[in-house]
Amino acid sequence: MPYLQELNPNLFRWSEFSDEKQLNFNGYYLVNREESVIIDPPDLSNDGMSELKKRIADHARSPLKAVLLTNAHHDRASLNFKETFHIPIYIHENDKDLLDFTPDHTFKDGEILFCGLKVIHLKEQKSPGESAFLLEDQKKLFVGDALIGKRPGKLNLLPPEKYKDIHKAKEALKVLKSCNFDDLLLGDGEPIQGGAKKLLEAFFND
Repeated sequence: MPYLQELNPNLFRWSEFSDEKQLNFNGYYLVNREESVIIDPPDLSNDGMSELKKRIADHARSPLKAVLLTNAHHDRASLNFKETFHIPIYIHENDKDLLDFTPDHTFKDGEILFCGLKVIHLKEQKSPGESAFLLEDQKKLFVGDALIGKRPGKLNLLPPEKYKDIHKAKEALKVLKSCNFDDLLLGDGEPIQGGAKKLLEAFFND
């Protein structure tokens, strides 16, 4: 059984199940525009890491550039990946001081990162630097803690106690309605491939 799930030939997911949250914590390996990145990586076993290394070797023409974090709470196994692959860690400038280590680089809203990922800063969330990454040419949106998929095909917020004001948090996510995407690659829970924009509309109508 493979440790990495191939979502498409240029996108792979792996997961670590959280007994506490009763859902999967997801990491992604994305290849695009002759570059590749790792997003929000949870831990991988030795065999899983070997499989990831093989995938990276298969895409040698798209060298691995960075670990990208959607927020400070998704640092997960990022230091291990930094040391294994000799790549820098990037996070939004507002979350850099929340990490237990110093990130190599920061980004800000609207910036275009490796692979053509556009930073969408999401305000009023669990952490001040919460960000989504939009891959517009493939209609994919990577989201960390701002939306979770505890039940497949349905989007939720984190519990109310995680926010200063959950109503402001939900309202602030309306910035995502202007993004062009079909797939929602969630950091927590089951990713949604196809029809994700409609599920986002349903989330706001709940």
